[in-house]
Amino acid sequence: MEKKSLKDLLKSKQVKTFDDLVFRPRGFFSGIQSTIEFPNGHRMSIVGGGKGLYGDGVDTFEIWRSCDLDVKGHLTKDEVSSEMLELQAMSKDVPKIGY
Repeated sequence: MEKKSLKDLLKSKQVKTFDDLVFRPRGFFSGIQSTIEFPNGHRMSIVGGGKGLYGDGVDTFEIWRSCDLDVKGHLTKDEVSSEMLELQAMSKDVPKIGY
């Protein structure tokens, strides 16, 4: 029996990770941003590279999750993926705060 890699397993389950994010310029704000909504209704915003942001937009990023009041900053790509996995695993009944 062939052993699947974690990446293959995640792809087969349609689980999203950092590699699935598409970043765009933040308009009149500097830096980049990606937003994603999961099937359970939770959302995440990932930003970096702009003045006042908690991440350089290359190696570190700032995130906001729909179930949190505060942002989390200076997260690596792997840490962003971990936050995404946690959010995707949440019940849709977990309250959403904002956007």
